[in-house]
Amino acid sequence: MKQILMVLFKDIDYDARVQREAIALADSGYEVTICCLNEHDTEPPFLHELITIHKLSISTKQAKKGMVAGPSRKPSFVTKVVRSPLIKLAKDQYAGYEFYTKVKQVMGGHQIDAVHCHDLNTLPAGKRLAAHFGGKLVYDSHELFNEMTGRNNVDRRYGYFIEGKLLKQVDRLISVNPFLLDKFKKRYGELPPSIYLQNIPLLRDEKDRKNNQYFHHLYGIRTDKIFLLYQGGFSRNRGIELCVNAMKQLDELYHLVLLGDGDLKGDLEKLVTENHLDSRVHFHPKVSPAEILSLTKEADIGLVMYENVSENNYYSTPNKIFEYMLMGLPVVSSNHPGKAYLLEEYDFGLAVDETEDAIVRAIKAIGQRRDYYVQKCHEASKVLNWPNESRKLTHMYNELLP
Repeated sequence: MKQILMVLFKDIDYDARVQREAIALADSGYEVTICCLNEHDTEPPFLHELITIHKLSISTKQAKKGMVAGPSRKPSFVTKVVRSPLIKLAKDQYAGYEFYTKVKQVMGGHQIDAVHCHDLNTLPAGKRLAAHFGGKLVYDSHELFNEMTGRNNVDRRYGYFIEGKLLKQVDRLISVNPFLLDKFKKRYGELPPSIYLQNIPLLRDEKDRKNNQYFHHLYGIRTDKIFLLYQGGFSRNRGIELCVNAMKQLDELYHLVLLGDGDLKGDLEKLVTENHLDSRVHFHPKVSPAEILSLTKEADIGLVMYENVSENNYYSTPNKIFEYMLMGLPVVSSNHPGKAYLLEEYDFGLAVDETEDAIVRAIKAIGQRRDYYVQKCHEASKVLNWPNESRKLTHMYNELLP
């Protein structure tokens, strides 16, 4: 049986893409081991009898937990020093090497046929592991890592240098849409054999689409009200504030659910209160990938208003677009290539400018033709589904490891 080692520099608990890929490969007869970080101090989830998960603790991540000063959550002096570009880069290099040594120790004398690196922050460790175990090297770039919001110039320059250097030694490249592969080719020239694997969740049963009006009951709202939904991390530049502010222009018919968590939550709660929207904007705790679709289906329209502040945001195709579509939620998204290409081809929503007025117009336009857009969601789901998408992954591995 062929052995695949997946490396992930975060916790597996909330990474639906990695879970899906591992399950697809296990279903095809590959034995998969996932080595990831232990960020949540939880037991590894059971995914498949052929999947083994090792959660690893590394010193830099443990130290980070204690570097926020007091209940105000303002960065301490030590935090500010550690975040300075050169020190942060050195810390990241040390963390990557520590991760490599721990993975190598855990894997011991196992046979490894391929090392599958999820994102750039695992690629240096993955290259060492592939050389050590004599396996193939797969680079799965979930996004334009060097263009993520918050990356400083030192991070970015070093990231492009190491990515370009190691890409020459990669046996297969995976990304999430054709635009990201095109960006890779323009920057680095000739690429290894490549596929794009869209972030489509696994819908286990058609009856999972049934709406039980969960949000109406949870928040005590009449069943004739329309629920807008944003689900995902509460991070800056994802347009969440735009969605909240748009609620001021929408009447009492509309409610907004913010499903998730993150550093921005306190600011969002304050924004909601300042605009007297507490009765119409509701917060819901984040849930695991296995549970998310059961809540997605309870809304009426899905929002994906990422802001054009970086190439990564501009070309990204967030999971939530596919989650909304599979559950029959028409989508309002920002008019970026990585999002608009789906709405233009399959017509299950509207791509608009990143303004409150544009969001409001799109929501009202979908409301006027909601049956049409819901039908387009169902039609798109016949093509855009994980069984179809996962075949690309298993075919790639069958060629790589004949």
